[in-house]
Amino acid sequence: MSKTIVADQPTAQLEHRPFLDHFTWTLIAVSWRNLWRNRRRTWITISSIAFAVWFLIFARGMQEGSFDVMIDNGAKLLPGHYQVQHVDYQDDPRVENSFDVTDDLRILSGLPGVRHVSARGQGFALVSAEERSYGAQIIGVDFKVESQWSGLKDMVTVGRYPTQTGEAMIGATLARNLGLAVGGELVILGTSKEGGIAALAATVAGIYDSAQPELNRTLVKVHIDDFREAWNLSPSEGHAVVAMLDRASLGDSVALKHDSKHRKLPWQELMRDTEQMREMKAVGTEVMFLVIAIIIGFSVVNTFMMVVFERTAEFGVLTAIGMRSGLIRVQLQLEAFFMAAVGVFIGFMIGYAVITAIGDTGVPIPIPEDMDGFTARLNMADRLFPTFQWSALQTGAAIMFIGLQLAAYVPGLRLKKLRPVEALRQET
Repeated sequence: MSKTIVADQPTAQLEHRPFLDHFTWTLIAVSWRNLWRNRRRTWITISSIAFAVWFLIFARGMQEGSFDVMIDNGAKLLPGHYQVQHVDYQDDPRVENSFDVTDDLRILSGLPGVRHVSARGQGFALVSAEERSYGAQIIGVDFKVESQWSGLKDMVTVGRYPTQTGEAMIGATLARNLGLAVGGELVILGTSKEGGIAALAATVAGIYDSAQPELNRTLVKVHIDDFREAWNLSPSEGHAVVAMLDRASLGDSVALKHDSKHRKLPWQELMRDTEQMREMKAVGTEVMFLVIAIIIGFSVVNTFMMVVFERTAEFGVLTAIGMRSGLIRVQLQLEAFFMAAVGVFIGFMIGYAVITAIGDTGVPIPIPEDMDGFTARLNMADRLFPTFQWSALQTGAAIMFIGLQLAAYVPGLRLKKLRPVEALRQET
């Protein structure tokens, strides 16, 4: 007889599996139908969830759009979106830390997403005019290439952007300190790569005002050929290869595709202050959304408390016919899951549609008339171009699903003390 019992056990388990599957699907179907017993209340809750998700997606999209404008303005001012340097130059910016830029120029020029590429020479020197002398940072650039994207070109207030060898561009503060005007001669004295004297004389072609005192006081741009000759660099040497990309967000992608033995620096490392500000504001946005999610969570808790009270008699019947209170709580959790899923999906669709619709045309930035000159001098954009951020959707979905599960769990605890007889007597 014991052999018969052992042999029948697998058969009994197989017979129960279809019932369990059918019961599970029945529980899911009942949970879904229960949502629509009170359509008005369900849609109000779903609308709250959808609004919260849409708000985070749209807010993060606008925020990223504003960050892109800020990053582009900073990149155009000097560093670019992406740089390649000698492995030691970032930590020890000496003129000796140069490298052959030929291969990196060629490789970067062929990568998708790279708009402009140019080489630079960088050093520190004493700049003089007549009897006045000041310390400055000297940057040798390819004027033809950098004129296509340099923000300093639009900040030239006197003269023009340099175009050829023998010309230089200086800041308004440095020009005032040296007593120089457009057409004046600027003498530059530094230390060459071999330790000798680097001497260069250039004519001031333009004076810029960047609204940043440090740049206006210290930055001088000369032609890279003049820089190489004065600092004893070969025609293929430089201290950096600077790239402007179609979008700042492509920096990591370009770095992965760029095969180089030198140090690769995306904008996050070139503009650390901007990156820290970006991260801080992103955290602030998520905290704000978390507050909104908590508020909505309380409203959902109230909704489910009402559900429990209104359906007390129903739960009493289910308990009386043998359904465990744990399964009833599972049913409530499923209802909360479906409600969150519908709300998140609607919020995602609306957010994606809105950002896609305005992503190409941008959102105009209202600028007071008396600020036009100031914004033009800073090379500020007049539109924001929001971008869809999947991280915003992931954050919103996670908060909503977890929040609603907790919201359904709290009123569900009341079912543990449910008495079928007392529940059946309650009027609905």
